[in-house]
Amino acid sequence: MYRVMSFEVVTYANKSQGMFEELMKNEFGLPIKVLGWGTEWKGFTDKTIGVLKYLDTKSDTDIVVFVDGFDTKVNKKPDDLITLFRKCDCKVLVSRDPELMGGPMSRTIFGTCRGNSIANAGLFMGYVKELKMYLNDTLEPRCKDDQVNFNASCSKFDFIKVDEEEKIFKNISPRALNKESNAIFMSYPASPSFSRYTRAFVEYTQFVYIHVLCLLVVALAFLPKYKTPLVGVTLGLTAFYALVADKSCTL
Repeated sequence: MYRVMSFEVVTYANKSQGMFEELMKNEFGLPIKVLGWGTEWKGFTDKTIGVLKYLDTKSDTDIVVFVDGFDTKVNKKPDDLITLFRKCDCKVLVSRDPELMGGPMSRTIFGTCRGNSIANAGLFMGYVKELKMYLNDTLEPRCKDDQVNFNASCSKFDFIKVDEEEKIFKNISPRALNKESNAIFMSYPASPSFSRYTRAFVEYTQFVYIHVLCLLVVALAFLPKYKTPLVGVTLGLTAFYALVADKSCTL
């Protein structure tokens, strides 16, 4: 059983799913505080609000680690977590996104936190005082996507750094599932499902709609023999964008 702690690990989960049971029963006996259990999931802001409410019960100088409840594994005993965190010389440390959709596309959608690095909203840690400042700021935009907000808010605070060396946090890409890591916490790609893909189309069309529309217009100009299917795709995409797609991040 892991006994000596100068930090606390929390997650947000309203039910058991994915890797949740493995996380709770991790081989190192590391206790994980579960927030939001049994509540109705209404969106990513639920997680942020839940974490903020919990942080209000802690001291400003406490260190809290947040991990995704459904995709995270405790990869090694976190004896040196505080030492590694302090070596980063920051108040808040966020994990580096694996850029599942490729660098340019991921940056178009999520933006960046520091340099070309995209912050991933599933793994992060820091002192309570600065975490509250950061998370409260991510709630200000109308955008419903927490990762977009995480990156937009990151540039406002110089006390935030990305775990570039991935010594504490490692987000695994589907292309590197068998790659070994010495990170303390590892997050794996979520299991594919119809609902997940449907949600992705609804949430991310807003970021690529204009780019795809421009490509379709160019295709219509240079490929007139495909006019009928191209017009159909253009009209279908426009209708989906207007009637179904989330536009909270771009309007």
